[in-house]
Amino acid sequence: MNIELLKPHTHAGTSLAPGDVLDFDEATARWLIEAGVAKATDGLQESTGKSQPITRKGD
Repeated sequence: MNIELLKPHTHAGTSLAPGDVLDFDEATARWLIEAGVAKATDGLQESTGKSQPITRKGD
């Protein structure tokens, strides 16, 4: 699933800039979208309408 970063982000030790387009598995992409770090670029709705806590260790 393709996403576009909205904010700087570090993934696997690599610094990424806003505007970078990345391909992630759906769960990771949704997590980044819900965290406000990225937006979907391939038709995924940006919000499920449900508020869920973000508890991803290491990010």
